[in-house]
Amino acid sequence: MRMPSLPRLFLFVVVYGLLALFSMSTRDPVTHSTIVWPAAGILLGTLMLAPYRQWPVWALVTVVLHTGIALLHGRPLAVSLLLSVINLLIMAGIAGAWRRRVDEPASLTQPASLFRFVLLVLVGCVAGAYVSIAGLHGFGFVSARLNPMVFAISDGVGALIGAPLVIAWAGFHPARSAGAPRRVAWQGILGFVALIVSAQLAFDGPTATMVLESTKYELSYLPLLFVVLIAMAWQRRGMTLALVVLAGIAGLNTYQGEGPFAASTGLLGNPLLEVQLYLGAAALLGLLMAAMNASRDEALREALAWKVRSEGMLLGTHQLMYEVDPRNGNAVWAGSLDELLGLAPADLPTLAAFLDRVHPDDRARVAAYAEQRGNGDVNALTQRFRFLTGYNDYVVLQDIGAPVIDFDDTVYRVGGLLRLDEHAVEQG
Repeated sequence: MRMPSLPRLFLFVVVYGLLALFSMSTRDPVTHSTIVWPAAGILLGTLMLAPYRQWPVWALVTVVLHTGIALLHGRPLAVSLLLSVINLLIMAGIAGAWRRRVDEPASLTQPASLFRFVLLVLVGCVAGAYVSIAGLHGFGFVSARLNPMVFAISDGVGALIGAPLVIAWAGFHPARSAGAPRRVAWQGILGFVALIVSAQLAFDGPTATMVLESTKYELSYLPLLFVVLIAMAWQRRGMTLALVVLAGIAGLNTYQGEGPFAASTGLLGNPLLEVQLYLGAAALLGLLMAAMNASRDEALREALAWKVRSEGMLLGTHQLMYEVDPRNGNAVWAGSLDELLGLAPADLPTLAAFLDRVHPDDRARVAAYAEQRGNGDVNALTQRFRFLTGYNDYVVLQDIGAPVIDFDDTVYRVGGLLRLDEHAVEQG
């Protein structure tokens, strides 16, 4: 067994304890439903990241906190211990099953890994609900029939909100966030303000009545839009905070009998359960959006890496890369065009502009090669010709190029490489 660092342990105690106190304080005395159980998600996220040798410490701290807070709210000691141990075992089982099948425990950004996480949470929390009820009945703590959905939904939605929160913020360092573009930062701030305002309008009855003179169920969809916008601007960290804020506003107002779910007669017939399903849908939407953003950012980083590699290769080998659109003759250049030929890309925007600088004795041959490639001839690969540089002298260029054939057998682009033959320079 190895002790976690004191700052991490202290932070866990504070966050887990405050969330557990909030949930216990807003528990329905009849159905025992809470405004989700985000403490379960905090524990799950911690176990998904922590080394196995630290698990006994986290387990002990969790049981003590869970049991102690339950005792403060009048729950018998035996019941408190039973439910805290079962909840610990279920979260540990989900975390263990997750870590056995993924290379990176913190990865929730790939669609396959996200699907596996959601599936494990669903199966684990439903199983935990039935085990909890069976335990309560088995030990004679309850005699009435309990609804397993109360336990399953609270734990499940809490895990979907809490675990990504821990994972997203685990590696946070203020210096790493300092380089974010100011425009993106302001988009996130405005998104958060809009989320709070829209959530208050949707779930706070007096506010909605004062501003809109009514409370409309449709307004509950508006905060979800801003959860997505925050996820786009601030990625996973912003999205997880947005979910916590939305859960607090929606859950607390529903507990007070306000908002679109307060008089629910829907699927579950319980306002707190209905709002938890709403928060679960919001969590899934946010996680999916964060995964899509991560995939996009990874593709952008990979494209940038390849751009740097190709530019380094072109610079090191004194080559230029070109691409010509056969439909309009527009040309795109890569490489140090200014250093090698004394020209800027704007000086050679089209194939025609390039041909104008080819030596008159070579121009017909180069134009014929270009026409062959534009017609899809893959045999017109290489040629050498003289070219007038921006320094007003002629150099010899070696050209290797070929057409890129599209799926419908048409020429999509003509691409190639130009290499400066430094041993065959001719003065103009």
